[in-house]
Amino acid sequence: MIFFPPEVLYSKLLIGSLMKVMQEGLLVLNASDEIEIANQAAADIFGYSEGELLLRKNVRELYASLKDADLKAPFFQEEGHSDKWEDPFIREDGRVFVASYSITVIHDNESGKLFKIVLLRDVSEQRQSIKTIAEYTHSLEKNNRELDQFAYIVSHDLKAPLRAISNLSSWLEDDLGSSLSGENKDNLATLRGRVKRMEALINGILEYSKVGRENVPSQTVDVARLLEDVIELLSPPPHIRINIMGSMPCIETPRILLHQVFSNLISNAIKYNDKEAGIVSVGFTEKESCFEFWVEDNGPGISPEYHETIFVIFQTLQARDKYESTGIGLTIVKRILAAVGGKINVVSSVGKGSTFIFNWPKTSPEQRNDEKS
Repeated sequence: MIFFPPEVLYSKLLIGSLMKVMQEGLLVLNASDEIEIANQAAADIFGYSEGELLLRKNVRELYASLKDADLKAPFFQEEGHSDKWEDPFIREDGRVFVASYSITVIHDNESGKLFKIVLLRDVSEQRQSIKTIAEYTHSLEKNNRELDQFAYIVSHDLKAPLRAISNLSSWLEDDLGSSLSGENKDNLATLRGRVKRMEALINGILEYSKVGRENVPSQTVDVARLLEDVIELLSPPPHIRINIMGSMPCIETPRILLHQVFSNLISNAIKYNDKEAGIVSVGFTEKESCFEFWVEDNGPGISPEYHETIFVIFQTLQARDKYESTGIGLTIVKRILAAVGGKINVVSSVGKGSTFIFNWPKTSPEQRNDEKS
């Protein structure tokens, strides 16, 4: 409802129609800065049930701070349009909110009166959102700095012993000289190769730690070759046989992420297998929008009640003194898949082995970001 005092000579039909469709609050003041017209949007903003309750109030009464009212007072006297400001105002119930508003002062030549039009809107939620985002951003930047420091320390602590192993193998080879058999030389060379590969993997993991802050570049990945690298790095014991079922695809994706997923899943299948002849099988099915990979084993299996728990960080189903485990591997897998837009689930029951099934999108993260933009 729009309220007009009888003495104000305006076309009620025209102005009323305009005011009804306005989403912004409208206040029309007289020369003494008293409110003569208020639309319902203004009444809602200031917390009044009826716009009539705003009439005859001086605009100064609506400011939460008289200092702000005094600073804006000159603009209520100058003809023309003012810039937009943001100031705290007070609602009918005493609550303070922030409004964005502008002032237009018009001189009516016929009556000689000044009329002042104030357009305003409540931006409290918007300002609170900006403040919250700023706080989250500051917290995220702090966490990222700490993560960078942690990653550097971990990298240094892991790489140092790896380099020592590589150096020791070289010294042994030099010291033993001709007394070293060809097979042992090959073993030492293999050891150094594994060390280099492990160091490369550490560098890749450090790159992964930047996911969400920096894009990990995609590349053409031959999944068959990637699996060969994973299996060679894991060095499964003689009683474990790993089968690659059929041909594997080539996909455009960040290689280190897919490497980490397969490495964790196959490592778990090897580590927890309780059979004298362990079998781990890896295969895939091509879907319309993704590749569905699966890692299957003939191990002890997992009770359905733990199918969600195993993806929670630091959760393990076996005693830590029986298996050396951090309880973080499957959590990393789930996080990587979430980052690339994939999912994982497990099909398993006690005594019947486990099958971990995950889908890997055909489009790269960069392509999905381009599509969103």
